[in-house]
Amino acid sequence: MAIVGHAQSLLQKTVSVDARKQRLSEVLNTISKQGNFYFSYNGNILKKDSLVSVTVKNKTVKQTLDGLLGDRYRYTETDKYIIIHTDEKERSYIISGFITDGSTGLALEDVSIFERNQLASAITGKDGYFRLHLKDKGRFNTADITISKGFYMDTTLSLIKGFDQELSLSISPQTYSLPDLVVTQNSHMERTWFGKLLVSSRMRTQNMNLAKFFVDKPYQFSLIPGLGTHGRMSGQVDNKFSFNLVGGYTAGTRGLEIGGMFNINKKDAQYVQIGGFLNVVAGSSKGAQIGGFSNYVQKRVDGAQVAGFLNKAGNVDGTQVAGFFNAAFDTVQGAQVAGFINIAEASNVQTAGFINIAGDVDGAQVAGFINVAEEVKGFQLAGFINLAEKVKGVQFAGFINIADSSDCPIGLINIIGNGDASLGVTVDELGTTMVALRSGGRILYGLLGVGTNFHTDSKYPMLATEAGIGAHLPFSKHFRVSAEITYLALGNIADNQFFDNAIRLLPAYRIGRFEVFAGPSINFAYYTKDRPETVALDGNVLWRGNTFAGPSEFRIGYRGGLQFKL
Repeated sequence: MAIVGHAQSLLQKTVSVDARKQRLSEVLNTISKQGNFYFSYNGNILKKDSLVSVTVKNKTVKQTLDGLLGDRYRYTETDKYIIIHTDEKERSYIISGFITDGSTGLALEDVSIFERNQLASAITGKDGYFRLHLKDKGRFNTADITISKGFYMDTTLSLIKGFDQELSLSISPQTYSLPDLVVTQNSHMERTWFGKLLVSSRMRTQNMNLAKFFVDKPYQFSLIPGLGTHGRMSGQVDNKFSFNLVGGYTAGTRGLEIGGMFNINKKDAQYVQIGGFLNVVAGSSKGAQIGGFSNYVQKRVDGAQVAGFLNKAGNVDGTQVAGFFNAAFDTVQGAQVAGFINIAEASNVQTAGFINIAGDVDGAQVAGFINVAEEVKGFQLAGFINLAEKVKGVQFAGFINIADSSDCPIGLINIIGNGDASLGVTVDELGTTMVALRSGGRILYGLLGVGTNFHTDSKYPMLATEAGIGAHLPFSKHFRVSAEITYLALGNIADNQFFDNAIRLLPAYRIGRFEVFAGPSINFAYYTKDRPETVALDGNVLWRGNTFAGPSEFRIGYRGGLQFKL
């Protein structure tokens, strides 16, 4: 007859057992019934089908187990459980089972099952089955399992650790009202082109299921996303240090992150991020971001982005430097430097070898070829073309400025919506007759003209081209004085060349759309022969001799003409 003892702890309760060649599981069951508790153990360390013999009378459970199992096992009491384990520091066990829909009873695919303390996770297949591998590290009394899937209610279970278990669980759909459902920008990282290319579909699904779960860890080491210290849970972990041999996927980094090829962060990257090829941050970047090929930040950059090819960010408070292309789809409060293209809604300084594009420039745009902006409050410099809606500052282009309004464009051709453009005919003291376009803003304008000289001894026709800039000084509605700096080249196929640089003051009187003007000039000219047949009329020569340019002269001249406002 079995006698049940009463003691303060389960192991101190007294039992009596008389078993001959019985299965170990049956003997343990007899002991647990007498003591009114349960045994928990891992089938890998205790063979429950083995045959044993034991005879004890009024012995404690601890004494009985020592005689039955030997001294290589240890026992831990938890509630009504005695957990049997060895002295090994770490043991593995498996939680498995099926997940179904609580409303329909159908198997649910792509359900995430994770243990938050160990950052272990699994995901169900089409049949709703999962296998979650865990380790009994001795630091926690239970295994806290969470079942999560989008649009379903999260379910959390506390399980006895240390032995294999199989579960069958149903989770219930959760009803959302549209005003309460908020989808943040970060939640779309798994759906981006980079996310689909570099992160597995199972990890993308799991990380969307666990969108609200994040933990902090001191470090991460990984080979590729999903294969590292945090496994498939890496997308839910913020790290202070992250080293990724090929590439890594994290919730965020607050320290240093280095990727041999790429780094992908679901939230923010702070301080230093270095990717041999690519950095992708769904949140903001603060500090330095260096990518061998490209940096991509969905939100804000506070610091520097340096890439061999492309930088892309929501807005930039700092510097973007790229060998090819910078794009900031909001504001650049700092500098954009690119070998080819800069794009920003608003920018302080943009420098590109080819093109700048900005919505609002409060500073400088410098491009080797083209600047494009909606509004410039500062300086626009391009080797070829400037385009802007409104300029409160200076536009300087090697050839063309285009704007709705610009008072101070500097270029040969200026197409300004509220500006001043005229086409006229002029003649100077040497008999050179020109047809010229003067175009610009209220103050500055550019000059571009072609013509010929009818007063030469040359048997060949003389072709003249002229370019320059000028400024209007208005005195009244009908009268103003224009100051010009011009360069004129006159020559023919016989290689007779005459180059004339002039500074002029041209008083002008306007009647309707016509304007007549005439005024003096100071000219410095140089030519290809001792004294050319190119120009028959000497004019008022002040000095003639040789300079760095060859045979040269200073003289006083004049220019007069008539032009029509376009």
